[in-house]
This record gives sequence, structure tokens and C-alpha cells, in this order.
Amino acid sequence: MASPEQPAAKRVKVEAASPGKDEMAEAIFRSWDRDDSGALDFEEIFPHYMKSVNHQEMQEARVREQYTKFMESKGADPKVGMKPELFRSWMGRLDEDKVLKHYERHVLGVSDGKYDMNINKAVDKAFEGKSLKEILDAPTSAIQGISDKGAEALAEVGVKTVRDLGQWRFYLMARAIVTLAEKEDPVKPPQSRLMNIRSAMDRSYETMSLKGILKLPPSAFNMFPAEVDGILDAGLKIQTIQSLGMSKKFAWANAMVELEKYEASAQA
Repeated sequence: MASPEQPAAKRVKVEAASPGKDEMAEAIFRSWDRDDSGALDFEEIFPHYMKSVNHQEMQEARVREQYTKFMESKGADPKVGMKPELFRSWMGRLDEDKVLKHYERHVLGVSDGKYDMNINKAVDKAFEGKSLKEILDAPTSAIQGISDKGAEALAEVGVKTVRDLGQWRFYLMARAIVTLAEKEDPVKPPQSRLMNIRSAMDRSYETMSLKGILKLPPSAFNMFPAEVDGILDAGLKIQTIQSLGMSKKFAWANAMVELEKYEASAQA
């Protein structure tokens, strides 16, 4: 797997003296290690690798193959990820100026200009202009339309932050059912009748159609206490699996979770 190259770009100058090459590599590692696992998996390396001028035309499958071969050639498990010492060795093949460019961009947050994007119409006014990470780490009331009462209701079911909201198991299941229910043929069910989501549903609803499930209360899900129906209704006016799966507030939070994976931020 080739070493990463940094494309030429107009950059803000760093006034302070830069740390040594190994120190910069360690800081870059920490900035890429988004889950703080102590190892960089393919998904954490891939976006930065593809930014490099020599790799823009490569397909993901090819890059993944190279990553696997490189890791195995170093006696490392691709599934575990690249540990700091191997990362330093990989970055060490770059000259100090190229490492500095990565350091400025990924650690200090240097960019080619100000970012124009915002999601002001999805968040409370106090969170306008904040980063995706800041919003995701905030209470659910940061989402526009979720009142303090609604946030309290969500907290009762363990959903305390916007990140929790976007990753909530029951929303993701409900959304999947909403997506596929419209493709269900009520006239010609398959003779084999093998398709099911049995583990997701309470025993009473295991054999129902997707369209039938949409009309049920969220408590029809396995692992979902009945009293939560009242909490969601009172706090968010969600009464059915369909209304949960179609909730814009949950959808906004989920979209933030996905895009935050690609957000660059300066490290402390």
C-alpha cells in the first residue's frame, strides 16, 4: 500500500514551530482514530488515502485489497487495524514537509478556506454554526422541534444525545420496514414464505406482513417495553412503527451521524 501523498493547495501558514516528525505522526494517528480504539481500520484510513493525488482514480475495492496485502505483509491483522507503531512506519516514508502538510490539515484543522455548509433549519438556534460533532454530542433538544419535554421523554428510554437519536436501534428497524413495506405484494405472497424479521418482533407479531407491522405501536418490537409507547406519544407524538420510521427528527440525526464520519476537526 503506497504512502499517502498530499495534493498541492493554498494553505494557511503555521506560525508556531512544528513538532518532530514522529510527534506529528502520532498526532495524525489520533485525529484519524475517530473511535479511539487505538487502531486505524480501513474505513478510518480510506477517506484520507483517497484524497491523495495519486489515488483519486482508484476504486474502493482495489484500495481495500492493497490495504489488506500491506497489513498482512507486516504481520498485522487487517480486521484489527493499523496500530500506532505501524502507522508511524507507514508515514515515515514521507519526507518531513509532506508529514507537516498532513499535520496542519488533520490536526491543526487548516483548510483552503471557510466552509459554507450549514444545517440551521434542522437545529435549535443555539446550535446554528456548530460542527456536526458538537451537535451530535448535544442533548436531543438541539434538534429543531424537540422540546425540553420531548428530550426528557427520550432520555427515559436511554436516548440522551443527538447521536443516540440517530443510532437508536428501534428507529433504524422502523425506517427499514417503512422502506421495504411499499415493495410488498399483498396479492401474491411467495409460496415458500421464508422471509421474516422474527427476532425484531414480539411473538404475537412474528408472522405479520411488513405493511401490517407499520400500523402497530412501537412496543410491538421485541425488547421494547410497553410503557415506552406512552413516552413517545407524549413527547414526540409518535404512535406507530410507521410514524417512528418516518420521523424527520430521527432522520436528521441519523444523517448527521453518517456525515460526521467525514468531518475534519482540529485536535486539542
